[in-house]
This record gives sequence, structure tokens and C-alpha cells, in this order.
Amino acid sequence: MLCAEGLPGTDRLDIEHACSVLDQWAERVAYETDRHLYRVTDPRYAEHYRHSEAFLRAEFLLQVLQQDLGVKYDLTSADNFDFDDSRVAFIHGMIPAPRQSTKDTPGGTCASMPVLCVAVGRRLGYPLKLVTTNSHIFVRWDGLAAGGHPNHAWRERFNIEGAGEGFNSFPDDYYKTWPVKITDHQVRTNGFLLSLTPHEELAQFMASRGHCGKDNAQPGFAARCFENAHRYDPMRPCYRSWFIQAALECGYTPTTPSLIAWLDGVKKARDRGHHIGFGGLLPSQNYTEDFPELSLVERHRPKPSFSPPQSPNTIHFQNNQPQVPGSNR
Repeated sequence: MLCAEGLPGTDRLDIEHACSVLDQWAERVAYETDRHLYRVTDPRYAEHYRHSEAFLRAEFLLQVLQQDLGVKYDLTSADNFDFDDSRVAFIHGMIPAPRQSTKDTPGGTCASMPVLCVAVGRRLGYPLKLVTTNSHIFVRWDGLAAGGHPNHAWRERFNIEGAGEGFNSFPDDYYKTWPVKITDHQVRTNGFLLSLTPHEELAQFMASRGHCGKDNAQPGFAARCFENAHRYDPMRPCYRSWFIQAALECGYTPTTPSLIAWLDGVKKARDRGHHIGFGGLLPSQNYTEDFPELSLVERHRPKPSFSPPQSPNTIHFQNNQPQVPGSNR
């Protein structure tokens, strides 16, 4: 939300209020989850939840957010996704303003729904990470990282599809073919399918800020945001590519030494008549053909041009138990 401040669509953004709402949502998730934990060992439900407390907690996290609290996907953005309104890319698009409800919000996208899921889940101590593939972000329960979570019941690793409706848990290989088919080389070059560090998460949010500036015809602002994203995550080539494109458009001068060298190399190559693709050039070289990895740089923004993921294997939520035994309430 700090990365969204000042952007179009934040006129009613109250970060203190929004954080309070997230705290309340986390309490609701905790309440519903705790009173259904018996299902992990109950023969009527255990197979559905894979006999796993971690899996049940992950599913109830999404179930409560969607069914009880009304968090939804913004279907108007599925095939016409632009960053001109920051609410499509940041979580305040799903958090109601004071005296409003989630019915009054536009909803989220694959750029924001996973972030909201992680924001609520981390309030409960869940070992949740954000993960990227080409043009998509998803969530990972990563209880095996750093030697394993202190809670042995949480020592599992599985993916959570946090955008759209319902609950899905796809293996890593699924995201090599959806939403865009990618090669193993692209996975390595772009850092896809790896759990993001806090610095890398911040870089993602700074890049979204840059895309908002770009779609609002502010290339200089966008270039500065992409430069900041590159500083926090210098190994991810898409930030460098987006920076170069924005900087060339407006004559922006970076202060980051590596970007100064890259931009200078691109300008010299362009002056010599070489075609400059999105990947740019190494500062000491003239041709991207000499470096095939540059042709594999992610050329798309991390935004969907498609509908939310749908699968015949979608895991349907189990009905909640009535809060009062014997009643329908």
C-alpha cells in the first residue's frame, strides 16, 4: 500500500484503516480455521484436506476470504488489464473504505489477490511466499525453508493458486505451461518459480508502481520506479528491460551504475542502427544474438491478458459447520 500511495485510484486509501481491516480478516480466518481443525483427522473430511493441517489452513484462508468476506476477482480486468488505476495492481482494490463493504470494491487480479492472501496469512504466522512465473503471481506454502518451520505440522511445501475463485494447488511444472509456455532456460534466467525474498517482493511492488506511471503517460516516473525495482532485485532482467524502454522514451538519466552502463550501451547500439529489442544489450557488446539469454528476457508485464485460472481439478470448498450446533446460522 505504501508503494501505491499517490497513484490514481488511491484517493480513498487509508493505510491505517486498511491494515486494521486485514487484522480483522485474519482474526476471522483464525476463528473459522481453528473450529474446523478436527477435519484433518475426521474420516469424513481428512482425504479432502490430504490429512494435512497445513493444507486445511491454506484452503480455509482462501475460503474465508472469498465466501465469508467477499473478496473477489475483478472480471472486468481479465481481458483488458491496464495499470492506469492502481486498484487493479494493489491490494487496496479489495479492501473496503470506512463504512463500505467488499461489495463496493472492484476486486483483485493475479497481481494483487496473492499479495492479499499472503498479507492475511502472515498475520497468522503462516510460512507463505510470493512466487512468479511469466505474467502471473501465485502463493507458496513454504514450511520447509530455512531448515523447516518450528511447527512440525506446517513443514510442507505446496503451491496455492490465490487468484480467481475456489482453491487450487498446482505443481511447479503447471506454471511452465500456464499462463504462458516457458522453457527451463527462461525459468532460470528470470528467476521464475522461486520463492521471493522480502527485497524481491518490494521490487515487484515498485515495478507495479512503475507500470501505473507508464499507463498514465508518465515515463519519467515509471523509469525511476523501475530503477528502484532493479536496485532491490538486480538479477531479474525484466526490471532492466522496462527501465530501458521508459528511459529511452523520456530521456531519463539513472543514478545506478549498472543501469547507466546498460543504457549507454543501448544508446550507442541504436545510434549505429542496430535494432534494440526489449531485452537490451550488454554494455560491452553490440548484438543481442551473441547472448541468447537476452532474447529470453520476460517481455510481458506481470499482468494477465486472460481469465482467472480454471481447472477441472478445482478443489471445491467444504461447507462450514454452523456456529451454533443444530442451527443453520
